[in-house]
Amino acid sequence: MQRTLSPSRPRWQRRLPIILALIAILLLIAYAVVSYLGYNFLSTVASKAPVATPEGKYETVTFPARGQNYQVYAYYLEGEPGMPALIQVHGWRSTRFEPAVLARVAAYRSLGYHVLSLDLSDARGETVGNGRIAMGYEERYDVLGAFDYLLERGFAPDQIGLTGESMGAVSVLLAAAQEPRIRAVWADSPFTRADSVSSEQAETFGFPRIIVPGGMLWGLIITGNPIWQDGALAQAARLAENKTAVQLVHCDQDDFVFYYHSQELLAAYQAAGVKADLWTTHCNKHPRSFETEGENYLARLDAFFRQHLRFAS
Repeated sequence: MQRTLSPSRPRWQRRLPIILALIAILLLIAYAVVSYLGYNFLSTVASKAPVATPEGKYETVTFPARGQNYQVYAYYLEGEPGMPALIQVHGWRSTRFEPAVLARVAAYRSLGYHVLSLDLSDARGETVGNGRIAMGYEERYDVLGAFDYLLERGFAPDQIGLTGESMGAVSVLLAAAQEPRIRAVWADSPFTRADSVSSEQAETFGFPRIIVPGGMLWGLIITGNPIWQDGALAQAARLAENKTAVQLVHCDQDDFVFYYHSQELLAAYQAAGVKADLWTTHCNKHPRSFETEGENYLARLDAFFRQHLRFAS
């Protein structure tokens, strides 16, 4: 029997699988590199902020972040006798030294509150953790350390309120979900999830959204933190169980953390039974409700905490 030989394929066809595999490997490497660059940009700071101090009498204090092996730096400002204490928490890449933060601290003390204004770990201030910003995931332990510190100073749990803006707002929400003794949280311009807001921020800084999953994976590899899993949106059930009151505040034209974040948080919290409300302000910068509303902002904040905290007679 005569064997029929099939014609050999062209050389390029024989090499095509190898070529495609090499292209796939190169694309994967490029994705990994760009994802790392994006993650590194969003999770680190290039330099420390210059030191600035509050007006009037204050203390520089330190205390351990709850369950962590680093110290949190903060300013403590004495208020009027019998008044509660407020833990003030700044946002992403901010510090307790920022003029806007110092203005809040001064305004809250003018209402009579004791104020503990802390530097979140690895933002731009003096608190140093693992070297990476975690979008509230790890920063909650800074807030919980501040809560423990105020307990040691003699404040009762129902005499301590939490207030934060942007990533600081997320940090206080996560802390309140973990600590059932926290009664009231004032959350100005929070975001729902780290991956959602990171996608929006990536585009703002010139990175494509597609790198965000890769960036989240890099964060898990480097720090061990799955920061996409435990954002503010996921705290609804725990906040309801803890009976924590939540006041959300958000500019309707926020240019960085978009307004829908607070709308989604409100819907989820109320559906879970959290005593939550949303005050919508009319401004177009992030986070500018405090500056835009002025005395009205302070009056609402004071009324909120007077409703939910204990004031000594």
